[in-house]
Amino acid sequence: MPLFQWNQEYSVNVGQLDEQHKKLVEMINTLDNSMKSGDRIETIRVILDELLDYTAYHFETEERLLVQYGYPRVENHRKEHDALSWRVLDLRTRFDSGAGVEAKEILDFLTDWLKNHILFSDKQYGSFLNSKGLK
Repeated sequence: MPLFQWNQEYSVNVGQLDEQHKKLVEMINTLDNSMKSGDRIETIRVILDELLDYTAYHFETEERLLVQYGYPRVENHRKEHDALSWRVLDLRTRFDSGAGVEAKEILDFLTDWLKNHILFSDKQYGSFLNSKGLK
């Protein structure tokens, strides 16, 4: 069973953003599977890098749409993204330096953060963007 199972509860009803969220979920599950199968640390680093790069891409897409459509809470949303980015950068730096952070800690953090962020922050903009005609 996957670590993070996508279901309709996570949908924000904006096709492009739902697809990106699904891709993030898929990447989290790929990282989890790689760790469970005992892949080499270099392989795990590559998957982790891809996941972090895609997360940044997703944040850029999301913020661009929120600005474009005049979402009133865009600055708060951007601050949440920034906080995650700094936290993950810190975890990643410590992971790379061997300072006692394991890929599992990063994975668990990202999984919990993504679930909560979608359910409690992203869901708020979904109906706003829908009201502007974005589906």
